[in-house]
Amino acid sequence: MKKIIHVFLGALVFVGLLLSPVTAGAAEFKLKLTTVVGPPHPWIDASNYFAQKVTERSKGKVEVVIYDRGKLGNDAATLKALRDGTVDLHIGGSANAATYIPELSFFNLGYLFADQTHFERVLQAKSPVFQEMAQIIEKKGLGFKVLSLTGGGLRNMSNRLRPIKKVEDLKGIKMRVPGGKTVAQFWKSLGTLPVSLPWTEIYSAMQTGVVDAFESTVPGYFSAKLFEVTKYHSLTEHEFMVSVFFLSEKTYKKMPADLKKIVEEVGAEAGEVAMKAGVTQTKALLEEIRGKGVDVHTVDKSGFIKASLSLQDEETKNLGMVDFLKKVRELSRSPK
Repeated sequence: MKKIIHVFLGALVFVGLLLSPVTAGAAEFKLKLTTVVGPPHPWIDASNYFAQKVTERSKGKVEVVIYDRGKLGNDAATLKALRDGTVDLHIGGSANAATYIPELSFFNLGYLFADQTHFERVLQAKSPVFQEMAQIIEKKGLGFKVLSLTGGGLRNMSNRLRPIKKVEDLKGIKMRVPGGKTVAQFWKSLGTLPVSLPWTEIYSAMQTGVVDAFESTVPGYFSAKLFEVTKYHSLTEHEFMVSVFFLSEKTYKKMPADLKKIVEEVGAEAGEVAMKAGVTQTKALLEEIRGKGVDVHTVDKSGFIKASLSLQDEETKNLGMVDFLKKVRELSRSPK
């Protein structure tokens, strides 16, 4: 009798697995989500959250497969694939997306945000800044639907040559920059020689001397093992990383209304996950890289900030975003 019961229970489990809405093959939509980083990183935390929650809430109708570490190509390649609809979702930095949407390079201006509270206030879904930027992106008709604009941690500078403790120490350093004119202009104004390279090429570029330095979040620095080729990490804290979470418009249009709603809601929540992870991982991983023998040192920011403030006004005029900058600065004050 016990044997019969065990066989019966086993059959029930097997049937249950076959009927389960989250089993492989049951999905109506199998989505590809790309990012150039690997764990630990806020983008990975957000990706994992999104994949899990979308599958759960859609009862298996939507399945998300994550392609990390640039497995489907660098940012430029995957953004093109997103437009074409051969990739469905992408989490990356605003600087690379700025090659398509120049207005996004606004977020690469140095020392734009007063603190983490100001940063979060600007990017929350209800803020006028978020709403205006989302409209700018979607009205361009490039095929990008904004699920969230989020964080990823403070960006610092790292180099292979010497400690950088004041702005004068930067003179003549070959500085890797991502796409977008504003970020290159920022580092040029500080005395470096900007060199545009994809994120996935930094490690070898540092080894071969193609570049001397780069800037990144702490999670990005750690997850890419850049501490192996860059032993000087300066706490410039020049930029609160703005990350973009995009869905392909072609994918979005194929979905029924109920699944669109789920994807949009979870996309916004995933942005919150990345924002929080940016803070917690930065703090924890700074201790980790010190343990790797990296010289982590403070910086006299006065020269950096002085150059940045004048560049903010100049670049926002060039971008036609003077009123946008005003909105960002106004949000630095606590609401009444």
